[in-house]
Amino acid sequence: MTFTRRPSRILIVEDDPVSRSLLKNIFHNEGYQVEEAADGIKGLEKAIADPPDLICLDIILPGLSGYEVCRSVKQDKSGASIPILMITSLTKREDIVKGLKSGATDYITKPFSPVEVLARVKVNLDHRFAVKQLLERSGRFELACDVLETTTSSLELKQVLYHLVSKTAEFLDCERCSIISVEGNWGDEGDIPVGRLLVSHDDPNVPELKIDLIKYPEILKSFRTGEVVIVEDVLNDPLMEEVKEKILDLPFRSVMALPLAFRGEILGAMLLRATRADTGFSEEEIIMARIIAGASTNALRNAALYERLTRKNEALERMNEELSIANHELENLSQAKSDFVSMVSHELRTPLTSIIGFSELLAEAHIGELTDEQDEYIRQILRKGKDLLALINDLLDAGRLETGKLAMRYQEVKLENALLAVRSSTRHVTESLPIINTHIPADLPTFEGDADKITQILTNLVTNALKFSPSGSPVDIIASKIRGRRESDRGDLIQISVKDRGIGIREEDRQRIFDQFVQVQQGSSRSFQGAGLGLYICRSFVELHGGKIWVESTLGEGSTFHFTIPIKQS
Repeated sequence: MTFTRRPSRILIVEDDPVSRSLLKNIFHNEGYQVEEAADGIKGLEKAIADPPDLICLDIILPGLSGYEVCRSVKQDKSGASIPILMITSLTKREDIVKGLKSGATDYITKPFSPVEVLARVKVNLDHRFAVKQLLERSGRFELACDVLETTTSSLELKQVLYHLVSKTAEFLDCERCSIISVEGNWGDEGDIPVGRLLVSHDDPNVPELKIDLIKYPEILKSFRTGEVVIVEDVLNDPLMEEVKEKILDLPFRSVMALPLAFRGEILGAMLLRATRADTGFSEEEIIMARIIAGASTNALRNAALYERLTRKNEALERMNEELSIANHELENLSQAKSDFVSMVSHELRTPLTSIIGFSELLAEAHIGELTDEQDEYIRQILRKGKDLLALINDLLDAGRLETGKLAMRYQEVKLENALLAVRSSTRHVTESLPIINTHIPADLPTFEGDADKITQILTNLVTNALKFSPSGSPVDIIASKIRGRRESDRGDLIQISVKDRGIGIREEDRQRIFDQFVQVQQGSSRSFQGAGLGLYICRSFVELHGGKIWVESTLGEGSTFHFTIPIKQS
């Protein structure tokens, strides 16, 4: 049977009389019935009072805007299914999106082409007509709607597909309904992919069989055209001429082949066979077959995606397991390294303390006068011993920072006391007595901090300044109280700067020098050995206090390291 369609009624809501008249003539010439409204209020009244089949709606209207009319129509039960085609001069993407969100099903920008308007109108009316007829046949197709829902309720591909072909055969009174997948790419006529029978409604246990698609010209034609192919009489249709002898004894006379495609990619085909040669397939049945074919396409696509996701998840799980094992091994290695460094460092500190202590006694002539040569040797031993002790301390601190086991002991810190310790710790860094100038305001307040770590920050910075500066060059330590400017600052700050007249630091190196194990090798700096931990520890200690550290430098003129410490810790 076929459906009869009365002439469709179109409501034009447009305030511009020229555009309204043009649209009216376009639709009249195609046999549509037309009604008009010149503003949003009248347009809404007509749409609700006597719902049309389609509304052509301008956005900019007097009374009510097109957006408001669209929303109101869609909120009304009688207008919810009416397709709304917005025809507007607004071309911005946000205007179009707003229209679609308001409930419009399509849009055309002005100036419009009559051909495009008619094409869009036909597509929307055909869609509404198909949906409406399906709803009107709800008694017959209610079960079919349930079938469509099953495609999203399960990822068991064969279960879903068998349910679809069984119900399709029942609805369309077919002797056989099958779904065939395609292996390989579909190209031109000479490139025939391999087919595989997935399910057939007449045998729930049918095995997956390879199929020579050359024997199915109706399927190949559906692949080439992308359209439904219907053969009403297989014995008399030229398409089936080459295979007619092979199907003479088969109990069917009509065939329908529907391509299952997603974005141009052929996934397979649905094949229906019926005994009726006189009536063929009705428009209603073709529509139903299209819908179920679409559901089958979704099922195939979902199953393929699910299979891919499953494989990827399994691969990810294997990778995660391997990473977990590797991380565990790395943690063990890291712990072993930390334990080893800690043990070796502690074992080295004891003899080093003795070496440094006795060297200081000899250097200060507490046990007798030394010759100049002996004095030089002792001071070399003392300098290298202190360098080694500083390296051991840095390694221990770096290990504690990595493991988060570094304790902070906050107390009131007086900068002058820390500077005394710095002078004592750095007096043997260079061959001659270091020149350290301090510029500390008399009213500089005390601040909360870990005194040992503040001293170590300053010691590391002053040691670097002395090592990387010419012999006899002074180092300046400047301190001041400043107001916090960052969101993270918890009040006023103490800013301390260590300035030298050394070789300077290249701009590209100024950030990375605060990273672990980084040594900038340039100029005379190559003669100074170290593990590259001093500035990393400085940055870490400053940040533990809630402060910030940075450097300003000019090549050949020197560097100034600045850091801040909050006066009050939270």
